[in-house]
Amino acid sequence: MQAIIPENVENANHARNITAARTVFVMLYVYAIDGEDGRVRPSMVTVMTDEQCLQQSRKARESWRSLVLRPKKPNFPGRWYSENTREPIRDDTIAALRQIGAVDEVPGVPVTSSKPRYYLARDFANLLNPLLNEAELEELILIWRTAHLAKGALILQSLKEQELRSEIYVEFGHIKHPMAPGKSSVLTKAAVEVFAHNFLEKPEVLLISESADKVHREFGKGLDRIGLKIDPKKTLPDLIIAETGSKGFRLVFIEIVHTDGPISNTRKRNLLELAKGSRLTEEECTFVTVFASRSDPAYRKVQSSIAWGSFVWFADEPERILHLVDKKKKKQTLNDLLDM
Repeated sequence: MQAIIPENVENANHARNITAARTVFVMLYVYAIDGEDGRVRPSMVTVMTDEQCLQQSRKARESWRSLVLRPKKPNFPGRWYSENTREPIRDDTIAALRQIGAVDEVPGVPVTSSKPRYYLARDFANLLNPLLNEAELEELILIWRTAHLAKGALILQSLKEQELRSEIYVEFGHIKHPMAPGKSSVLTKAAVEVFAHNFLEKPEVLLISESADKVHREFGKGLDRIGLKIDPKKTLPDLIIAETGSKGFRLVFIEIVHTDGPISNTRKRNLLELAKGSRLTEEECTFVTVFASRSDPAYRKVQSSIAWGSFVWFADEPERILHLVDKKKKKQTLNDLLDM
C-alpha cells in the first residue's frame, strides 16, 4: 500500500496503514473486486484472523464469506479487531480508499443496511498481482496514480523522487545548472522552471545560491549588468530572478524553505537595502517564499513570520500564488483586490 499510495495524498495515513492493508486483503480474499460477485462490509475486516488467511482455496474463502455474512456472526478467536472497530474502518479506512479510487461501492444501498457493498476497483486490484515484475508494477502504479490522484499529490511525489537523485539540474535559457541533491535544490528547480514560467513574462535568472557555492561564477555578469553587489557573507537570497518583460523591470527575491528562513519583515528590509545599492526602488522589488505545499510542516512552522506585502508559492499548486496584501500604503476594498 505504501509503495502505491504516496504519503502526501489527502488522508494518506488512513489509506497506507495496516488497517488499510487488511481491509484490501479481505476484499481480495472474498473476491470483492469489480467484475467478481463478492462484496464486503466493514465488520468482515474485524473478524478476519491470521489462521483464516492461510486457508487459500476458493472453497474455503467462499465458505468463510458465507459464514461471516450471516445475521449472527461467530466470534473467532484471534480476530483482528473488536466489533466496535467497524465504524472507523468504514468512516476512515474505506472512505480514504474510496477517495483515491481504490475502492468503490454498490449504489443505492442505505447507510443503515448491513448488506455488503464495498469492493476493489479493478485497476487498483491489478496492482496487487504477485506475478508482476518490478518494472511492470512501476508502470501500472504510474498509470493508476495519473488517473486517480490529484495533480498536487503527483507533483509532491515527483519532488520526493527527485530528492533521491545523485545530482539535480536547474534548466533556464541554454544553461543547465548543477545543484547538490536535496529538497532545497528540488524546490529551487521548481521555482526556476515552473514558478518563473507561470508568473513572469520574461524571466532572467540572476542568482542561484547554495551553501557550498554561494555565488556561482556564471551569474556574475548578470549581477554586474544591473549593478547588484552581492556579498556572500551578508544578505543573500536563495534565488534572484529579474522580470524583463514588456511591463517593466522587476527584481524578484526568492527564499526556498524546507526547514526555516522565509521572507520575514527583517529579511525583506535587508534585501531592500541590497536593492538600493543598485538604485532600485521598493516598488521594483518583489519577494516570494517557496514551499513544497500548504501541508508542509515547514510552512506551518514559519507562516506567522512571513512578511506582509510578499508572496507565497507552493510547488504542488503551481498555478496559484498567495499574496499577503499590505494595504497600509493605499486604501483598497475587496473589490479592488478582486480586480487586480
